[in-house]
Parts: sequence; structure tokens; C-alpha cells
Amino acid sequence: MCACSQGQCWTSMDLLSALHSFVRVAATGSFSAVSRETGVSQPTISRHIALLEAHYGTTLFARTTRSLTMTEDGRSLLPHAYEVLEILETAETVLGRRRASVSGLVRLGVTTAFGLCLTRRIGELLERHPDLAIEVVMRDAFGDLVEEGLDLAVRVGDIAEGSLIARKLGVVRKWLVAAPSCLNRCGTPTHPRDLPEYPGVVYNYGSSRLDWNFERDGEESVIAPSAVFRANSSEAVLYAVESGLGIGLLPEFQVREAVASGRLTRLFADWNIPSLPFYAVHTGPRTLPLRTRTVLDFLIEVSADLLREGKLHQAI
Repeated sequence: MCACSQGQCWTSMDLLSALHSFVRVAATGSFSAVSRETGVSQPTISRHIALLEAHYGTTLFARTTRSLTMTEDGRSLLPHAYEVLEILETAETVLGRRRASVSGLVRLGVTTAFGLCLTRRIGELLERHPDLAIEVVMRDAFGDLVEEGLDLAVRVGDIAEGSLIARKLGVVRKWLVAAPSCLNRCGTPTHPRDLPEYPGVVYNYGSSRLDWNFERDGEESVIAPSAVFRANSSEAVLYAVESGLGIGLLPEFQVREAVASGRLTRLFADWNIPSLPFYAVHTGPRTLPLRTRTVLDFLIEVSADLLREGKLHQAI
């Protein structure tokens, strides 16, 4: 079957190839990145996008010399492109023509703390799937997954975007901790209301609130810590707390070993500090490409191990 547009004639296979190029350019934000990923020349990737734009009579990407941004029409086409490719992949699976090996690049966005934890385990995944490649993007605040070029991301906190498909991995509990050197220098607080009198090391990014919340036996304390140091990286906050700079509030899985070894002391263990939900999210169809599904399954596996170790907790 042949589809013709503006004097050009191309087959259904051309259309499928073009849709595949389109979803990968949408994910990576780069023609050259898709070329490297697929082994298809960059001019061919550009031609695929041009054919789609001619076929649909619209512009899918706004191009400048420095950036590539999806247009509103491009965003409208994206879920339909995923659906078409999903149907094709399902058919190939049913007919047994799908390659048995997991291959290709997956770009994964993770928070700094979880990213460092995951990096210690990533070799296991690559040993199982030698043709798989993973690019880990580590930072604590992410924007739009498509604009960031991410196939999959880990997020802590409530998910606001309705377009995201989220898999809940558990909840992250937070511990209030300080180095023994800090407590020797400043003393040990006996109640959360004492905390503004102590140096605080605050983890902050974007528009997140700085308040620390505590609850015990119906008593609630909302504390604005005295922030002598702030950082948008939990790892930077951890280093500052371990150096004795001040008291910090951090994810349990990030500080549990330091507390067990005595490098840090946990404060107010008998008070409840609100937990945060922990998700793996993506923008694609619920039936993901095999490589992305494989990485998602690995995130679930690592999270299950953290649950068993008591570093992550079941959502209640």
C-alpha cells in the first residue's frame, strides 16, 4: 500500500519507519542522537520527519540552530504514534518474529540519591542483557520527560502531570540526622521546636517548602529550620551533614548505613516525619518497548530489595 503526499509516494513501511524515528526524536530531542542509537544516517532521520510533516501537512518540531522543540501538533501525534508502534510490536510478538535479545538505548532520569544506589547494581542488568545500553541522568528535579529526552524516570513526591503513567515503587521515609561532631559542638535538641536554634542543612529544589514537619501522639510541630546551608542535591546535603556543618533531613535509604556505622546520629526517632511516595514514570503506552520495560522491571527489582532491607517502605 502506498501513501502519497505533495507529489511524494511512500509505502506503509516508510510510514512505520518514520513514526519510529518520530517517537525516538521526541524522546531524545536530537536527530543525531537517534542516528547514533539506531545506526540510521542523520539525513534519513531528517527525511522521515519531513515525510511525516508533509503527509500530515503540519510542523512536528520547531527547529533552531541550537534546539529542537516539539510543537503542539507533534504532541498530539505522539500518543497515536506510540499506539501504532505498540500494535505492530504486539503483532510481531504473537507471530514470533521479535528478536529474543533486549537491545537499544534507554535514557533514565533518577534522583541523585537513588541514582547512586542504582549505579551499584546496574552491572547486574547489563550482564543479563549485553546489547542493552543505559544512559543515567542524575538530578533531583526534572521537567517534562519528552523535552528532557527521557524514556523513563524516577520521581519522589506527588505526580502532578496527568499525562504521565506512574508505577508506585514504595514510599521514602525521612530521617533527621546530624554528625556527632555537630552535636558535640552545638548540643543535642530535645524537642523539634528547639531546631531553629541549631544550624540546619536544608535540601531544597524548585518551589519545594523548607519546613520540617513532625508529629507524635497528636502533637504537630512545623519547623522552619535555620538554614546555614542549602543545596538542590541530596548528596551535597549529606556531605555537609557528615562534615558536621549542621542538622539535615534526608531519605532513610541514603543515611541508614551512616547511622548504623556511627558517622551520623538519628534525632527524634520517636516522632513521625511525613513520607514521600516513590514512583517510576514514563509518557509512553502502558505496553512499553521491550528495552524500556526491562529497565522498569529492574527498578522494581531494586526497589523490592530496598524494601526487604528496610531502606524503602510499602505504601500504606
